[in-house]
Amino acid sequence: MKKIFVFCVTLLSLNILAQSSSDEILRRAEIMPVFQQCDDDAFTNAPYPCTMKMLSDYIKSSVVLEDLSGKITKCSINLVVEKDGTVSNVELVRGVKVNIENEQEKISLENLINNKIINVVEGINFVLPGYQNGEKVRVMLRFSATVNY
Repeated sequence: MKKIFVFCVTLLSLNILAQSSSDEILRRAEIMPVFQQCDDDAFTNAPYPCTMKMLSDYIKSSVVLEDLSGKITKCSINLVVEKDGTVSNVELVRGVKVNIENEQEKISLENLINNKIINVVEGINFVLPGYQNGEKVRVMLRFSATVNY
């Protein structure tokens, strides 16, 4: 009787695993996505932290305004790395906040910077997607970045 019970539980668990969607978005994967090849010796055995740093640096260097006041602001970004390395579901969890007294100019500049950030992030391609159990998977990443304005 005990063997039959174990056999049934095993079959049920296999059925549940088979039903899990291949389009599921994971927060962690066995192998996390890699944005670019890491050349920083500090991250030799840590590709994921290197990817987070490189993403942040990429945003900082790519979101450029013509008239810089020398000020810095931060944002927090969610994105999904697809199985082919492209990016989808870009969301500014916390958009930038600028320090300008004129409320209308403040809102306008914040919207301009936030839109530039979204456009830059939507154009990112990862060199390697995430992997779970040897299969490519979709992985959500959240990171923060600084922007000069």
